[in-house]
Amino acid sequence: SSQGPGRGEAMESLKGKVVLVTGASRGIGLAIAQALGREAANLVLVGRDRKTLQRAAAQVAGDPLPLAADVTSPGEVTKLFQGLRRRHRHLDVLINNAGVFTYKPFERTTLQDWRANLDTNLTALFLVTRAALPLLKSSRAAHIVNILSVSSRSAFRNCSAYCAAKFGALGLTRVLREEFRPLGIRVTAILPGSTDTRMMKAFDFPVDRTKLIQPE
Repeated sequence: SSQGPGRGEAMESLKGKVVLVTGASRGIGLAIAQALGREAANLVLVGRDRKTLQRAAAQVAGDPLPLAADVTSPGEVTKLFQGLRRRHRHLDVLINNAGVFTYKPFERTTLQDWRANLDTNLTALFLVTRAALPLLKSSRAAHIVNILSVSSRSAFRNCSAYCAAKFGALGLTRVLREEFRPLGIRVTAILPGSTDTRMMKAFDFPVDRTKLIQPE
């Protein structure tokens, strides 16, 4: 076609690609997995709770490989990639989606809140990307997609720990884009607005979920 590739042709390129999705048990991660499953990608789904992850995998087309792991733990990330290597010799797409959200005034934000946000929203991105890099180098079309937030660029009241982590995650993403360009690895940041996920329960005011972005 003189108009170039259409959606069907573009999406066809996902067929058979090995894709790892963190935070795949629910919300945006599960919606991503379901979309990629419909495009016949070879999926590796990661979440902390094994039973929840297995229930999610049952909702995804194809034969996804569910691997339970806490991506804030260096040891569990190492085991995760050992499990991935047993099924696949390379990785085409890494989707860093795992995240947590704390909504509290700074005065009431505890060190535990702070560490939870930094560990899951930033350190996990570092750990998983570092572990994935050797496998991504073996792909001819490697791509890292970091699911971040509008809170990576805009400051919001009562979100100090979350914003700090997300600002850092966007900074890290930009550095990785520069460093990985010579390796032929694309790096993309996606910054959604408020999405209808379990995180909305953290707010201390009613939220009209019908007006939010849906994970799909």
